Amino acid sequence: MRGRRVLAASVGAALMWLTIPASASELVTGTGQTKRSASFGFVASSDRSGELEYISDSGVFHVHCTRYSSFESSETKQGFPRVTVTARKCFRPNGAQRFLRAKFVDRGEPGTGIDIVRIRWSRTWPVTQQNTMRHDAGRIAGGEVQIL
Repeated sequence: MRGRRVLAASVGAALMWLTIPASASELVTGTGQTKRSASFGFVASSDRSGELEYISDSGVFHVHCTRYSSFESSETKQGFPRVTVTARKCFRPNGAQRFLRAKFVDRGEPGTGIDIVRIRWSRTWPVTQQNTMRHDAGRIAGGEVQIL
């Protein structure tokens, strides 16, 4: 009898897993150093909760985001998971508001040197290529991105 319950539970769990789309990531987290040598750390959830901290190498450009405006899960052309987020609730220590658009790509393990971050900062919303005041994109050093 016990063996049947375990088998039934296993089959049920397998069926529930099959109903979740493979590309529907619900959480992304990461830390490291960007191509421009900025330090960053973040966590973002599909319910748009989470935080992001970004500090330039010189320490002059420092921004903290406390919530996300959007969270979009997709895949790159090569099939790697990617999450794109935007945020309006981002502030510098002096209170100046900044706006964020970021893409995070998890290219496998270990992520150091292969995971990718693309961050755009703006003084106006929405963040576009034309109104970007700071752009930092490339492979992450000393850290990684995890998309779950």
